[in-house]
Amino acid sequence: MAGPLLRISPEKVIEFPVVLFSSSTVELHLENVSDTFVAFKIKTTAPKSYLVRPSTGIIPGGGKEIVHIVLQPLSEEPTRPCSDRFLIQSTAVSSDAPLARDYWQTLDRDRIEDIRLSVVYRTAGSTSDHVGSTGENANAGRGVAGGTYGGPGSAGTGNYSADLKSRYDQLVEYALALERHKDELVKENEALKTQIGRKGASQRSGVLGMFELWHIPVYLFIGVVIWYLFGSFSEPSIRK
Repeated sequence: MAGPLLRISPEKVIEFPVVLFSSSTVELHLENVSDTFVAFKIKTTAPKSYLVRPSTGIIPGGGKEIVHIVLQPLSEEPTRPCSDRFLIQSTAVSSDAPLARDYWQTLDRDRIEDIRLSVVYRTAGSTSDHVGSTGENANAGRGVAGGTYGGPGSAGTGNYSADLKSRYDQLVEYALALERHKDELVKENEALKTQIGRKGASQRSGVLGMFELWHIPVYLFIGVVIWYLFGSFSEPSIRK
């Protein structure tokens, strides 16, 4: 490639403030530093732990995109450094038209630009200023889906926290079900299009076949009528 396609902020590390039983949202800023359209795709080594919206897209030349990455609620304090990673892939495209589903799989590897980011968890005690800027309130009005986390909570959470966690888990399961249902509808729609196309071709072939079959007795009937009329007209001349 001639040069980088995207400028990403943060550049190397994504920091998530951790509040037990509460999700945390971090913004990832993508800027297209080229003069052409750039398609991007975001992957993670822990897809059940994060919700990325949007995870794919196309940015015009000089344009920007804000990606929201949601860390799903944790039920206990992290005891070891996080090993999760994010991969941002980008490639130049000719327009902002939607890409085929298998576009990235068929793309030449040398046309893809990779940027990798690591993940760091910050507890309330170590980065209290960050916790106040994100967390559960940052997700108001946004759709949330992702993996669920089980396990007992801390002794001081109380019934209120347990009830919040239960309701949040229900919301997560419902959102996941909607995602699965959407994918199923897309597949069914494609299957129906294929089936309708085949059925239409079959019906056209069937109509032609029926025409070829039923026109035979009609022609026979017309022939009999003509023969009868011909016989009726020729009979008087014979008598003379």
